[in-house]
Amino acid sequence: MHKITLALITVFVILAFQTKAKAQPQIELVQSGNSLTAGKTDGVRYHYLFENERFTTPLQEVEFNGQGEGTFRFKRKDSDEIVNKLTVSSSLLSQIQILFDGLNFLSSNEDYQHKKDFSHLGTVTIGLGRGGKERVVKFNYTTNELMSEIRDLFQNIVTQETRVFELETARANDPLSTPAQMRILESELRSKHIADPQRFVSILQDLKLDESVPLITRNHAERLLQTIKKGK
Repeated sequence: MHKITLALITVFVILAFQTKAKAQPQIELVQSGNSLTAGKTDGVRYHYLFENERFTTPLQEVEFNGQGEGTFRFKRKDSDEIVNKLTVSSSLLSQIQILFDGLNFLSSNEDYQHKKDFSHLGTVTIGLGRGGKERVVKFNYTTNELMSEIRDLFQNIVTQETRVFELETARANDPLSTPAQMRILESELRSKHIADPQRFVSILQDLKLDESVPLITRNHAERLLQTIKKGK
Protein backbone atom coordinates (compact mmCIF):
# COMPACT_ATOMS: atom_id res chain seq x y z
CA MET A 1 0.00 0.00 0.00
CA HIS A 2 2.82 2.38 0.81
CA LYS A 3 4.44 1.75 -2.59
CA ILE A 4 1.16 2.47 -4.42
CA THR A 5 0.67 5.74 -2.52
CA LEU A 6 4.25 6.81 -3.29
CA ALA A 7 3.76 6.02 -6.98
CA LEU A 8 0.56 8.08 -7.14
CA ILE A 9 2.26 11.08 -5.51
CA THR A 10 5.14 10.85 -8.00
CA VAL A 11 2.74 10.81 -10.99
CA PHE A 12 0.82 13.81 -9.58
CA VAL A 13 4.02 15.86 -9.15
CA ILE A 14 5.16 15.08 -12.71
CA LEU A 15 1.79 16.07 -14.19
CA ALA A 16 1.69 19.31 -12.18
CA PHE A 17 5.20 20.23 -13.35
CA GLN A 18 4.32 19.58 -17.01
CA THR A 19 1.17 21.71 -16.74
CA LYS A 20 3.11 24.63 -15.24
CA ALA A 21 5.81 24.33 -17.92
CA LYS A 22 3.23 24.51 -20.72
CA ALA A 23 1.45 27.53 -19.21
CA GLN A 24 4.58 29.61 -18.62
CA PRO A 25 5.34 30.65 -22.27
CA GLN A 26 1.80 32.07 -22.65
CA ILE A 27 2.35 34.43 -19.72
CA GLU A 28 5.65 35.60 -21.17
CA LEU A 29 4.06 36.30 -24.57
CA VAL A 30 1.39 38.54 -23.05
CA GLN A 31 3.95 40.51 -21.05
CA SER A 32 6.20 40.90 -24.08
CA GLY A 33 3.33 42.19 -26.23
CA ASN A 34 2.36 44.85 -23.69
CA SER A 35 5.97 46.01 -23.42
CA LEU A 36 6.33 46.42 -27.18
CA THR A 37 3.11 48.41 -27.47
CA ALA A 38 4.06 50.76 -24.64
CA GLY A 39 7.57 51.26 -26.04
CA LYS A 40 6.30 53.03 -29.16
CA THR A 41 4.81 55.87 -27.13
CA ASP A 42 6.95 55.96 -23.99
CA GLY A 43 8.40 59.40 -23.29
CA VAL A 44 6.20 61.24 -25.83
CA ARG A 45 4.71 64.51 -24.59
CA TYR A 46 2.54 67.09 -26.37
CA HIS A 47 1.87 70.50 -24.90
CA TYR A 48 -0.25 73.49 -25.89
CA LEU A 49 -0.77 76.69 -23.93
CA PHE A 50 -2.75 79.79 -24.89
CA GLU A 51 -2.48 82.98 -22.83
CA ASN A 52 -4.20 86.34 -23.22
CA GLU A 53 -4.97 88.50 -20.20
CA ARG A 54 -7.56 90.45 -22.20
CA PHE A 55 -9.80 87.43 -22.70
CA THR A 56 -12.46 86.21 -20.29
CA THR A 57 -10.57 82.91 -20.29
CA PRO A 58 -6.96 84.13 -20.16
CA LEU A 59 -5.42 80.66 -19.85
CA GLN A 60 -6.11 77.42 -21.73
CA GLU A 61 -3.79 74.43 -21.71
CA VAL A 62 -3.74 70.84 -22.91
CA GLU A 63 -1.00 68.34 -22.21
CA PHE A 64 -0.94 64.61 -22.99
CA ASN A 65 1.37 61.68 -23.60
CA GLY A 66 1.83 59.23 -26.47
CA GLN A 67 -1.19 57.22 -25.34
CA GLY A 68 -3.36 60.33 -25.45
CA GLU A 69 -3.73 60.53 -21.68
CA GLY A 70 -3.34 63.93 -20.08
CA THR A 71 -5.08 67.01 -18.72
CA PHE A 72 -7.08 70.02 -19.88
CA ARG A 73 -6.55 73.11 -17.75
CA PHE A 74 -8.17 76.52 -17.96
CA LYS A 75 -8.80 79.56 -15.84
CA ARG A 76 -11.41 82.25 -16.17
CA LYS A 77 -11.11 85.72 -14.72
CA ASP A 78 -12.12 85.92 -11.07
CA SER A 79 -12.55 82.12 -10.97
CA ASP A 80 -10.58 79.18 -9.69
CA GLU A 81 -8.40 77.18 -12.03
CA ILE A 82 -10.04 74.01 -13.35
CA VAL A 83 -8.15 70.87 -14.33
CA ASN A 84 -9.92 67.95 -16.01
CA LYS A 85 -8.66 64.62 -17.28
CA LEU A 86 -8.16 64.43 -21.04
CA THR A 87 -8.11 61.48 -23.42
CA VAL A 88 -7.12 62.11 -27.04
CA SER A 89 -8.25 59.52 -29.58
CA SER A 90 -5.74 57.49 -31.59
CA SER A 91 -6.93 59.06 -34.86
CA LEU A 92 -6.37 62.55 -33.44
CA LEU A 93 -2.94 61.55 -32.13
CA SER A 94 -2.05 60.34 -35.61
CA GLN A 95 -3.06 63.67 -37.17
CA ILE A 96 -0.94 65.60 -34.67
CA GLN A 97 2.06 63.35 -35.18
CA ILE A 98 1.87 63.66 -38.98
CA LEU A 99 1.81 67.46 -38.74
CA PHE A 100 4.82 67.59 -36.40
CA ASP A 101 6.71 65.16 -38.64
CA GLY A 102 5.86 67.31 -41.66
CA LEU A 103 7.55 70.25 -39.94
CA ASN A 104 10.52 68.11 -38.87
CA PHE A 105 9.76 69.97 -35.67
CA LEU A 106 12.31 68.50 -33.29
CA SER A 107 15.24 68.99 -35.66
CA SER A 108 14.20 72.35 -37.08
CA ASN A 109 15.25 75.74 -35.73
CA GLU A 110 12.64 77.72 -37.63
CA ASP A 111 11.16 80.73 -35.87
CA TYR A 112 7.42 80.53 -36.49
CA GLN A 113 6.68 84.03 -35.23
CA HIS A 114 5.61 86.42 -37.98
CA LYS A 115 7.88 89.44 -38.39
CA LYS A 116 5.00 91.68 -37.33
CA ASP A 117 3.89 91.50 -33.70
CA PHE A 118 0.27 90.56 -33.02
CA SER A 119 0.51 90.29 -29.25
CA HIS A 120 -3.09 91.44 -28.83
CA LEU A 121 -4.10 88.01 -30.22
CA GLY A 122 -2.47 86.23 -27.29
CA THR A 123 0.58 84.02 -26.99
CA VAL A 124 0.65 80.39 -28.10
CA THR A 125 3.18 77.93 -26.67
CA ILE A 126 3.57 74.57 -28.40
CA GLY A 127 5.91 71.80 -27.29
CA LEU A 128 6.84 68.28 -28.27
CA GLY A 129 9.05 65.77 -26.47
CA ARG A 130 9.99 62.50 -28.15
CA GLY A 131 12.94 60.14 -28.32
CA GLY A 132 14.92 62.06 -25.73
CA LYS A 133 14.48 65.36 -27.62
CA GLU A 134 12.26 68.26 -26.65
CA ARG A 135 11.43 71.57 -28.28
CA VAL A 136 9.14 74.43 -27.27
CA VAL A 137 8.16 77.40 -29.46
CA LYS A 138 6.17 80.56 -28.79
CA PHE A 139 4.39 82.91 -31.18
CA ASN A 140 1.32 85.11 -31.43
CA TYR A 141 0.88 84.79 -35.20
CA THR A 142 2.42 82.59 -37.87
CA THR A 143 2.15 82.17 -41.62
CA ASN A 144 3.61 78.67 -41.57
CA GLU A 145 0.76 76.48 -42.82
CA LEU A 146 1.64 73.30 -40.92
CA MET A 147 2.21 75.15 -37.66
CA SER A 148 -1.10 76.95 -38.18
CA GLU A 149 -2.78 73.56 -38.57
CA ILE A 150 -1.15 72.30 -35.37
CA ARG A 151 -2.27 75.42 -33.49
CA ASP A 152 -5.82 75.11 -34.82
CA LEU A 153 -5.98 71.41 -33.96
CA PHE A 154 -4.87 72.06 -30.39
CA GLN A 155 -7.32 74.95 -30.09
CA ASN A 156 -10.10 72.69 -31.37
CA ILE A 157 -9.24 70.24 -28.58
CA VAL A 158 -9.61 73.14 -26.15
CA THR A 159 -12.97 74.10 -27.68
CA GLN A 160 -14.10 70.48 -27.54
CA GLU A 161 -13.17 69.95 -23.90
CA THR A 162 -14.63 73.31 -22.91
CA ARG A 163 -17.95 72.28 -24.44
CA VAL A 164 -17.84 68.92 -22.64
CA PHE A 165 -17.27 70.75 -19.35
CA GLU A 166 -20.02 73.31 -19.97
CA LEU A 167 -22.55 70.74 -21.10
CA GLU A 168 -21.95 68.37 -18.21
CA THR A 169 -21.98 71.24 -15.71
CA ALA A 170 -25.29 72.53 -17.08
CA ARG A 171 -26.78 69.04 -17.02
CA ALA A 172 -25.83 68.57 -13.38
CA ASN A 173 -26.61 72.03 -12.01
CA ASP A 174 -28.93 73.85 -14.43
CA PRO A 175 -30.77 71.47 -16.80
CA LEU A 176 -32.86 74.32 -18.21
CA SER A 177 -29.71 75.82 -19.74
CA THR A 178 -28.84 72.65 -21.68
CA PRO A 179 -30.76 73.70 -24.84
CA ALA A 180 -28.45 76.71 -25.17
CA GLN A 181 -25.40 74.48 -24.74
CA MET A 182 -26.71 72.14 -27.44
CA ARG A 183 -27.09 75.04 -29.87
CA ILE A 184 -23.50 76.10 -29.23
CA LEU A 185 -22.28 72.53 -29.70
CA GLU A 186 -24.13 72.24 -33.01
CA SER A 187 -22.56 75.49 -34.21
CA GLU A 188 -19.08 74.29 -33.21
CA LEU A 189 -19.61 70.96 -34.96
CA ARG A 190 -20.78 72.60 -38.18
CA SER A 191 -17.89 75.08 -38.18
CA LYS A 192 -15.39 72.21 -37.66
CA HIS A 193 -14.16 73.65 -34.37
CA ILE A 194 -14.49 70.32 -32.56
CA ALA A 195 -11.31 68.26 -32.89
CA ASP A 196 -12.97 64.85 -32.50
CA PRO A 197 -16.80 64.77 -32.82
CA GLN A 198 -16.82 61.13 -31.62
CA ARG A 199 -15.97 62.52 -28.19
CA PHE A 200 -19.64 63.51 -27.82
CA VAL A 201 -21.29 60.26 -28.89
CA SER A 202 -21.59 58.71 -25.42
CA ILE A 203 -22.54 62.06 -23.87
CA LEU A 204 -25.34 62.62 -26.40
CA GLN A 205 -26.57 59.05 -26.05
CA ASP A 206 -26.95 59.62 -22.31
CA LEU A 207 -28.62 62.99 -22.82
CA LYS A 208 -31.31 61.70 -25.18
CA LEU A 209 -32.44 59.29 -22.45
CA ASP A 210 -32.14 61.73 -19.54
CA GLU A 211 -35.61 62.81 -18.41
CA SER A 212 -34.14 65.40 -16.05
CA VAL A 213 -33.31 67.67 -19.02
CA PRO A 214 -35.88 69.37 -21.27
CA LEU A 215 -37.40 67.39 -24.14
CA ILE A 216 -35.89 69.86 -26.61
CA THR A 217 -32.44 68.88 -25.33
CA ARG A 218 -33.17 65.18 -25.75
CA ASN A 219 -34.45 65.67 -29.29
CA HIS A 220 -31.48 67.87 -30.15
CA ALA A 221 -29.12 65.19 -28.83
CA GLU A 222 -30.65 62.66 -31.23
CA ARG A 223 -30.23 65.05 -34.19
CA LEU A 224 -26.61 65.74 -33.31
CA LEU A 225 -25.90 62.02 -33.04
CA GLN A 226 -27.16 61.61 -36.60
CA THR A 227 -25.03 64.56 -37.72
CA ILE A 228 -21.90 63.01 -36.19
CA LYS A 229 -22.76 59.61 -37.66
CA LYS A 230 -23.01 61.14 -41.14
CA GLY A 231 -19.73 62.98 -40.61
CA LYS A 232 -21.20 66.38 -41.38
